[in-house]
Amino acid sequence: MAEHRYKFSVVTAVYNVELFVAETIESLIAQDIGFENIQLILVDDGTPDKSGEICDAYAEKYPNITVIHKENGGVSSARNAGLEIAEGKYINFIDSDDCFSMNTFSEIWSFFEANYDKTDAVAIPLIYFDGKTGNHLLNYKFTQENRIAYLDETPDCIQMHAASVFFKREALSGLSFDTRLAYAEDSLFVQQVIMNKRTLGLVSSCYYRYRIRVSGEASAIQSGGQKPQWYLPVLKYFHRRLVDEAIEKNGSVPRYLQYILMYDLKWRFRRTSLANNVLSDDEAEEYLYNIKYVIKHIDDDIIMAERNIFREHKIRILKLKYGKEPEKILMKNDVMFEFSPDAVFRVSKNLVNIEFMDIKNSVLKIEGFVSVFNLEYNKSDVFVELNGKKYYCTPVERNKENTSLDEVILKNIGFYCEIPLTEKITYNLKIGIDIDGVPIILKRHAYKYFAPITNTARNIYCKRENRIICEKNSVIFIIPANFVRKIKYELLLLLRMIFKPYAKSREHALLRICYNIRKHFKRKPLWLISDRPAIAGDNGEAFFTYMRKNHPEINSVFIIDKASADYERISKIGPSVQPRSFKHKLYTLLSDYSVSSQGENVHFDPFDNMHNFFRDITVQKRFVFLQHGIIMHDLSSWLNRYNKNIFGFVTTAGNEYKSILEYDYGYTDKQVWLTGLPRFDRLYDKSEKYITIMPTWRKYLSRYYDKETNEWVLVSDFEQSDYYRFFNSLINDEKLISAAKKNGYKLLFVPHPIIRPHIALFDKNTDVEFSSADTSYTELYAKSDLILTDYSSAVFDFSYLRKPILYTHFDAEDFFGGKHTIQQGYFDYARDGFGEVEYDYESTLNRIIEYMENGCQLKEMYRERIESFFAYNDKNNCQRIYEKMTDIAE
Repeated sequence: MAEHRYKFSVVTAVYNVELFVAETIESLIAQDIGFENIQLILVDDGTPDKSGEICDAYAEKYPNITVIHKENGGVSSARNAGLEIAEGKYINFIDSDDCFSMNTFSEIWSFFEANYDKTDAVAIPLIYFDGKTGNHLLNYKFTQENRIAYLDETPDCIQMHAASVFFKREALSGLSFDTRLAYAEDSLFVQQVIMNKRTLGLVSSCYYRYRIRVSGEASAIQSGGQKPQWYLPVLKYFHRRLVDEAIEKNGSVPRYLQYILMYDLKWRFRRTSLANNVLSDDEAEEYLYNIKYVIKHIDDDIIMAERNIFREHKIRILKLKYGKEPEKILMKNDVMFEFSPDAVFRVSKNLVNIEFMDIKNSVLKIEGFVSVFNLEYNKSDVFVELNGKKYYCTPVERNKENTSLDEVILKNIGFYCEIPLTEKITYNLKIGIDIDGVPIILKRHAYKYFAPITNTARNIYCKRENRIICEKNSVIFIIPANFVRKIKYELLLLLRMIFKPYAKSREHALLRICYNIRKHFKRKPLWLISDRPAIAGDNGEAFFTYMRKNHPEINSVFIIDKASADYERISKIGPSVQPRSFKHKLYTLLSDYSVSSQGENVHFDPFDNMHNFFRDITVQKRFVFLQHGIIMHDLSSWLNRYNKNIFGFVTTAGNEYKSILEYDYGYTDKQVWLTGLPRFDRLYDKSEKYITIMPTWRKYLSRYYDKETNEWVLVSDFEQSDYYRFFNSLINDEKLISAAKKNGYKLLFVPHPIIRPHIALFDKNTDVEFSSADTSYTELYAKSDLILTDYSSAVFDFSYLRKPILYTHFDAEDFFGGKHTIQQGYFDYARDGFGEVEYDYESTLNRIIEYMENGCQLKEMYRERIESFFAYNDKNNCQRIYEKMTDIAE
C-alpha cells in the first residue's frame, strides 16, 4: 500500500463565503485527530469578496494549508484543481460554509482502517444549523452502530451529498467532478465511486454540520430551480448518465441506483411548473422527455416507496412512465386506480380537509374540501355520515388545484353541510365521497387553521353549546356535555399540556386556567387593536384613538412593543400590552374583537406552536382587518377566508369593495365593509412645499424575518438591485436638487418600514431630508405638495387630500412578473391612477421637475378620477367601523 503524506486531504471550493469560511477552517483545526494530519486545500474560485484573503491569512499560520487562486470556473473545476494536489490517504470535499464535529476525522480513520477493503466511501449524518435545525431526510440510514451497508441488500440506503462523505484516495483514480454540472455534480461523483463495490460505510458517531444560510448569498441548493443549469444539464449529465452507464455495465439499473434517481427526481415533481419560466418551449419539451426516459428505468415499488412525496405526485410519475391513465376498479366501498400490482391507489386513503366546524342552535355546520385525484370518473359528491345516515353536502366552488410540472394532479371539491342535532345523543361523524355511485368513507382528516379541533395531539376538544366535539381513531364524536364531562375534558387537556414536553407548555396550561377563571369576571367588552408589533401610526392607532375618546364603555387595548419609538405616544392614549406576552395571550382569549391594520396571524393568534391547545377558543374570535392601505391588486391568495377568516374586511373605494366580493376571497357582503380607512379621519393639509419620494417594498429583496430584532434581513446583493440603484440615484441627482432649489421646494425621502433599519446603505445628500421613524404619515401627507411612489397604496391618503401623485414603474416586469406577491387586480395605474406613470429614470426625473415648475397643481383629469374613486369624503370612517362592529355584535 502506497505511503501517504497526510491521513486526510480536505478540498474546499471557496466562493463568496467571507462570512463563513473561517468557521469552516476552524472546525478542521479543532479536530481531535490533530490538524497536522490533515492537508487542507482551499481553492479560491475567483471569489469577488474577501474569502480569498481570509484563506491566505490561515495559510500563513499553518504549513499544511494550501491556497489555490484561480479564475471562476464553478465548484467542480475548483474541486478538481484541489484533487490534483491531494496527498492524503482519504479525501473529503467539505463545503466552505459548513463544519464537522470535533471527533469526525478520528472516527472516520478508525472505521476506514478497520474496513479498508470493504468500501471506498464512508458517510456521516448531516445535521442542519443556522437557518434550520434538525436531521437531514436521509439520516434514517444511520443506526446506533457504525456499519457497512451492502447496497444490493439495502438498496434504499441513499447517499447524495459528497461533502459528508470520505473517499479512499486510490478509489478516485481517473475520476473528477463533471464541470458541465452546476448542480448534482457531487451526487454524480458519489455514485461513480460506490458503483464499483456497491457498499457504503456508515459512521453515526460523528456528524457533518450543514448550513442553511440566512445571511450572505444563497447557496446553490437554496437557489436551485431558478437557473437553467438546474434543468437539462442535470437530467442529461446526472440522471441519464447514471442510467446509461449502469445499463452498459450491468445490463440494467441496480435497485439502489433507482432509489437514488427517484429520490432526486421527486424534488422536480414537487414543482408546480415544468420549467418555471426558465426554459424555452423546446427546452422544456426536451427536459420532460429526459424525465420520462429515466422514470421508465425505475420499478413501480420504488416509486411507491418514495418518502416525502404525495400520492398524487406518484400518479403523475406513473402516468408519464406508462403513457396512459390507470385502470379504474369499482369496489363495494372503495374505488381503486391501478397501474400495476405494485402501484395501486385507493380513494379511501384520500384526505378530507375540515376548515370550519361549529354548532349553533343545535345545528351542526361543517365546511371543507376533499382532495381527489385528477383521473377519469364521471361523478363525485361529498357526504357527511352521522350515526350511519348520509347527508349529501352542498358543493362549494374551490378554484385551487394542485399541479405538478404544469399538469393538474389533485382537484379540491369544496363542501358545506348543515345537519340538525337531537339532544342527549352521542354522534359519530364520518366524511366520505361518492365516486360514480360508490360511497367511500375517507379515513384521513386534516384540520385546517380555523377548525376547532385537531388530531395532531391527544385530548384536543372543543365545547359548543352543550356538546363536546373531539376525534378518536379517525372518527369525529359529538357528545352531550354535562358539567362533569366538561370538567373532565378540560382536565385531560391540561394534564396533557403540563406533562408533555412542549415548549412553554406549563405556562400555557396556566394560561387556560386563568382564562377559565377570568371569563366569569369580565365586565366590559374587550377589543384588542394594533398596527405592526413595533410600529404604530397606522389605521390601528387612528381607530384606537377614536375608541378611547368616544367609547369608554369598551375596554380598548393597544398591542405594541415597549421598545417601540411609538410606545410612549400610545401609552398616553390608552392601555397597551406587549406582543406575544402572557397578558397579550390572555387578552386574546378574553377578547371580543381583534382589530388590526396588519394581516399577520400574530394579531389574532399569538400562540405560535401552541395554537392547537387554544384553537377551540381562538377560532371563534372576530378579526377586523382595517388594512394598511387600499387594495389595488388581487391579494386573495393571502387574505382569503380559508387563510384569514376575516370577520370584518374594511374597504374604502367602490371598486375595491367590489373586487373583494368578486375575486377569490370567499367573503360575502356581511364580512366586507365599505366604511373608509380610520386614518383618513386624521388627514389635514398644511403645505410646506415638500416633494416626497415614497417607494414601497419588494418581497424578493428580503431573505427572512428575524424575530429577535423584529427586522427583515435583506438579500446580500441588495445594493446591486434596480430598486436600490434607482432610488439612491434619484435622491442624489443634482438636476433634481437644483430644480427643487430653483422652485422653492424641499426634497424628502421616506423609506419603507422594512428598509428603515438598513437606511445607512443609502447615500445621504445634505440637500435631501430622510424622514425619521417617529414622523407620522399624516404629517408627511400634510406638508407634501407632490408624492412620487412606485406601487404604494399608502399614497391614496395623499390623493384623498386632492394633491398630485406620480408613479414610477422602472421595474414593472419583475414586480408584476411573479417575483413579488402581487397579482394584477382591478386597478390599472395608467387607466385609473391619480397621476402620470413613468417607466424609466429620465422620464421620472423630468416629470417631477415639470410639476415643480407648475406649482405642483393637481391636473383636472386626475381630480375627476379621485372624486369618483372614494366612497366617502368625510371624517366619519372610524364611526362607521364602530357601528358595523356593534350592530353585528348585537
